[in-house]
Amino acid sequence: MDINISYYLAEHGWSTCWINKDDKNYVISITHIFSEDPIQECMHSLIKIMKGEKIAEYKWYGEPGGERIQIQEIPTQKHMVKVVIDQFSADIGEEITDFDKGIEFSIKKNLLITMFYYEFKKISELLKDRHYKENRNSDFPFESFKLFEKTVLE
Repeated sequence: MDINISYYLAEHGWSTCWINKDDKNYVISITHIFSEDPIQECMHSLIKIMKGEKIAEYKWYGEPGGERIQIQEIPTQKHMVKVVIDQFSADIGEEITDFDKGIEFSIKKNLLITMFYYEFKKISELLKDRHYKENRNSDFPFESFKLFEKTVLE
């Protein structure tokens, strides 16, 4: 299976994550305005998986609705994880009662972590440019990224 992940920190509180699976794109539009920091939530979940937790979950909200991302170690292949992304229509603060299948794939744990690490590293480097960071700087969790980077590199 061929998987690629790309993350773009847009201006004014938005991000986009593209997941390309077998030459088909799955697009997630993410708001930074109404929830915890979506990049930070992703990094915290990946840290949990790196530290041996069997399952991690987080939500990325759009407007309206969003995606629930579940990462689960495959018991028979501990170096692999299954990623399940389901869509929901509830807004932030509302109870989520409906999930529709989005995308699902299995991937080596270290490949998933490496893809996200380099996407977030790219953003942290781009934010050193004055023009790039102008309407984005407050949307990137630099302190959380330092912890994530340290954990990945260990």
